[in-house]
Amino acid sequence: MNKIVFANNPLDRMSGFRSDKDWQKANLLDNETRFVVFHSGKPLIHVSSEPGSNSTIFLATYVQIKNFIEDAYLLFLGKLKNKSYYAIDLSKSNKDFDKSAFPNCKFIDLRSIAQSISPEDTGILAQAKSMVEWNSSNIFCTRCESSRLETVDAGCKKICKNCNVELFPRVDPVVIMLPIFKDKCLLGRQKIFPPRMFSALAGFLEPGETIEDAVIREVKEEVGLNVTSVDYKFTQPWPFPSQLMIACFCQTDGDATDLDQDEIEDALWLSREDLNRIFVGKSPDRIWIPPAMAVAHQLIVAWMHNK
Repeated sequence: MNKIVFANNPLDRMSGFRSDKDWQKANLLDNETRFVVFHSGKPLIHVSSEPGSNSTIFLATYVQIKNFIEDAYLLFLGKLKNKSYYAIDLSKSNKDFDKSAFPNCKFIDLRSIAQSISPEDTGILAQAKSMVEWNSSNIFCTRCESSRLETVDAGCKKICKNCNVELFPRVDPVVIMLPIFKDKCLLGRQKIFPPRMFSALAGFLEPGETIEDAVIREVKEEVGLNVTSVDYKFTQPWPFPSQLMIACFCQTDGDATDLDQDEIEDALWLSREDLNRIFVGKSPDRIWIPPAMAVAHQLIVAWMHNK
């Protein structure tokens, strides 16, 4: 099991069947098919009332959501053990959602629930939320500016019949890196962070950049350090709205920082011993790092354990 939150999606995406309308129609009516329900960007979650038990995705049947099909976004996600999964977004539906028909269920922000549901559920929800957000934010053709886009391939593609442009779900790559010099790593603090929180550095890849190029540029821009080598570690889907976090270590040729105050208001070189004190709540300055669901947390832990 991958320790990275949102990185354990068990679904076979079955991309070869997305454009098969007959297969999709039969699939929708299958008694085993289940639907992940969204409203206003929030998934419907069955909240456990038993202490120690995880909450779960509420998986609706076709009968439970059939009245919403005509005026809601419906997106094919994939299959697991011969059971098909769809996401359905009720945000723009004109029909009332009867909460009494879904006892112990609530629409909950994914960030707040991600560490309270199973790794597989977070993986499915990461895919579903990103697809829902993409579909709801791409209504009109950006080339024609006025033509309404048609959704095809079970929600995985959009086309403009006026100018024939095709649109596919986008993923924005982000490098997130831990600068290292000798036996210390550098954590930075942005102005928008909660008080006393420090994290790894991060930034979007720009057009024409490799991962290595982006790491070198971002570290130089944000903290004024020269990167001598880049070591890729792992990735994390981040569905807010649809990013791919690319985590790296990077070696620098020194520890003298020159902070871009618009980006980074403070930065600290920390040893493994310093980080251990932070993790056990004994940091003299009460410094803390992002929670375990964030890839920055996992990157810091990996460095602490020489992974």
